[in-house]
Amino acid sequence: MKKRIVASLLLLSMLLSGCGSLAGRHNIDSGFSYIESHEYQSALESFEAAETAGEDPCLIHRGKGIAHLNRGEYEEAVSELLASLAADEGIVDDMDFDSNYYLAEAYLKLQDYNKAKEVYDAIIALRDKDSNAYYLRGTAELAASNHDAGYSDFSKAIQLGARDYAMMIMIYKSLDQYGYTDEALSILQTAMDNGSDFMTNYEKGQISFYLGNNAEAQSYLEAARNEKGQEKEPVVILLGQTGEKQGDYNYAISVYRNYISEEPNSARVYNQLGMCQIRQGDYESAVTSFQAGIALDNKEMDQALRLNEITAYEYMGEFAVASSLMEEYLATYPDDQSAIRENIFLSTRN
Repeated sequence: MKKRIVASLLLLSMLLSGCGSLAGRHNIDSGFSYIESHEYQSALESFEAAETAGEDPCLIHRGKGIAHLNRGEYEEAVSELLASLAADEGIVDDMDFDSNYYLAEAYLKLQDYNKAKEVYDAIIALRDKDSNAYYLRGTAELAASNHDAGYSDFSKAIQLGARDYAMMIMIYKSLDQYGYTDEALSILQTAMDNGSDFMTNYEKGQISFYLGNNAEAQSYLEAARNEKGQEKEPVVILLGQTGEKQGDYNYAISVYRNYISEEPNSARVYNQLGMCQIRQGDYESAVTSFQAGIALDNKEMDQALRLNEITAYEYMGEFAVASSLMEEYLATYPDDQSAIRENIFLSTRN
């Protein structure tokens, strides 16, 4: 028993400790800039240069871990993040908690739910009011088929964030994903019943959407779309999805086009518009929409837009064009295993 207690304390001290000096970090800064722009191979190269230059090992390993995580290289991510935490000699700060969240995510991707739970346990031991940690630990418990423990953590997260409706929607999605749909809907209905006086129209629209009350969702979202100070893009996307949900793609396309006519710099809305056009069989228009989105050079949306453009060309039977675009895509995203398999298929169609 004593050994187990000591092991737990060692785990806690390893998981939660602070990074060292920030001096001499030119290559490190470049690496994190590449991560910000989703250029993960370039990020790794910068961190290698930082290692050669003798820059801060704690930050180098942290950066490598995040880059590997985003490349889908989860074992490497775990190794680097643990190395970062082991190299940590400063006081505990927000960066250290952030590194632990990345570490837990890597364990979740590896389906090592017990290890992920240990990380969340360590976070909660020092931040027992962190609703996000309870939510994430709940997802790990649920994935490990421990429903009661997961639901308990979800309840704690809701208790700590009584008006955090985005959190409640994430909890709804987790429960629904694992087959606990009635419980998931109950959480949202309770939120609507207890919080309608406090919610924004967008929040009411979101919850109505997931409750399946489409007409109400559209009413609230239309109101939100016309409010000053409300961010419009997420409202428009969800409003369009109320049409998509019912197979009314003409309505959805109208919503997206109206928004783009006023705000032409939304790569996300162009992507959504293109997907609707694919479902209508209007592949040429879909290609135009995806290309307009790609031209905006939005790093966050670039991968999805380029893949969807390739898909539209495939539906058109333009396999040579799709194959050429796939080669360009894989030069930028070489670790996309699904795209690699699709490229093999395309090579047989030329």
